[in-house]
Amino acid sequence: MHHKHVLIVDDNEDILFFLEYGIKQTWPCYEVSTATNGLLALERLQKRPADLMLIDYRLPGMNGLELAETVRQIAPNTRIVMMSANKPVDIEDKMALLQLAGYIDKPFRVSEIQRFVLAG
Repeated sequence: MHHKHVLIVDDNEDILFFLEYGIKQTWPCYEVSTATNGLLALERLQKRPADLMLIDYRLPGMNGLELAETVRQIAPNTRIVMMSANKPVDIEDKMALLQLAGYIDKPFRVSEIQRFVLAG
């Protein structure tokens, strides 16, 4: 049986812990991986394809949109949700170009990502 895989990318380890714990508690059959930057996320993605990625916009090195663009090239079927505490003004157009599944403002409750986790 194929377990859904969620990859969370954020440089804040508290947020990673909160989301990983929340997803595992809410959806125990889901596999959850975390990464603190884009390069680590790409390494994880190559080892285990993700059904869903939750990516923080502000990351060290490449930003979330740059990471999403690379993910689109190597894993075109992965659904991507961008998250940020401060929504960049031009993000909507870039998200549409990359066909992202959505955007969510931080902070948020795990229940607010349910539509993304359960879709597909």
